[in-house]
Amino acid sequence: MEITDSKGNSITCLNDWAKVFDTPKKRLHWKIGRSAYSIADFIMNKHGEEKIMQLVSSILSEQVILESGIPELEIRFDAYGHGREHDLGIYGKTSSGKTIFIGVEAKVDESFNETVADVYLKAKAKELAGISTNLPSRIEDLITLNFKNIDSKVFELRYQLLYATAGTVATDADIYILLMIVFKTELYDETIGTKNYQDYSMFLKAVDAKPREYDDEHVTVHQLSIGEKSLHAIYMYQ
Repeated sequence: MEITDSKGNSITCLNDWAKVFDTPKKRLHWKIGRSAYSIADFIMNKHGEEKIMQLVSSILSEQVILESGIPELEIRFDAYGHGREHDLGIYGKTSSGKTIFIGVEAKVDESFNETVADVYLKAKAKELAGISTNLPSRIEDLITLNFKNIDSKVFELRYQLLYATAGTVATDADIYILLMIVFKTELYDETIGTKNYQDYSMFLKAVDAKPREYDDEHVTVHQLSIGEKSLHAIYMYQ
């Protein structure tokens, strides 16, 4: 798999990957033991590409080839501004010729951020105060996209999961995969990690995701529909 930054510059080692985070906004995220560093180290030094390829091939029941990967890949999923930034976006194909997009979300014990309610209320307060913002409209569209049955409980879910799905299926591919990789580094907190998985499970239940059998206690696989598109959701511990 060829790995480049968003400008096409080749990434062949951790130092190259680190340059993607050499901005005032992102510099603090590059830390040994945290998610940004962990996914880079996994791919560069711990046979991550091979492990992902074997995992996805097993789930799809056909050989998968990973062709290219872009760290911090932004995918626009609506007309409201900045899109979803995948920790790693991977493009590939199957042996039968189908195209694949894998949106990788790396975690140690970082949360899925605020609830939908918290984000929505803050955005509506700005709107009512006369501050221009598209965020309420974006959230409403994401709720409509993700959920067939909408009730007040969707506001208790974690907002990041709503746009993670949208930013995965917004690409041009035949097969869509949202891959959550949890790295149990020396900074991992088991209590927080367990809460994160509970939040993830609540989201899957709300979108009526269907579990799929997979013979690995460190991996769970679900299939769900986002809009008119089918999405494989994989949660794995590394």
